[in-house]
Amino acid sequence: MFILFGKIFYSIVWLFLFVNLIHPYPTPANVVAYVGLLIFALTHGLQAWILYTTMTSQEKREDKFKPLRLFIFGFFESLSWKNKK
Repeated sequence: MFILFGKIFYSIVWLFLFVNLIHPYPTPANVVAYVGLLIFALTHGLQAWILYTTMTSQEKREDKFKPLRLFIFGFFESLSWKNKK
């Protein structure tokens, strides 16, 4: 249940950050949103890239969207992998 709430929270944060690109918030909030989007994209992108480079070709064939899910949901996705095992 904790993991589900975390994934929902991350989805809301991503939505908040992307809405700022379409319709910018007032001055102090839009700078925070731009910086937040940059940090989120860099950290989650790095996690997804590291996962993708360490996956074997068989793992890449079995689950093509694993790095994308990690990019979107961050460490909550990796926690769900731990619970599945």
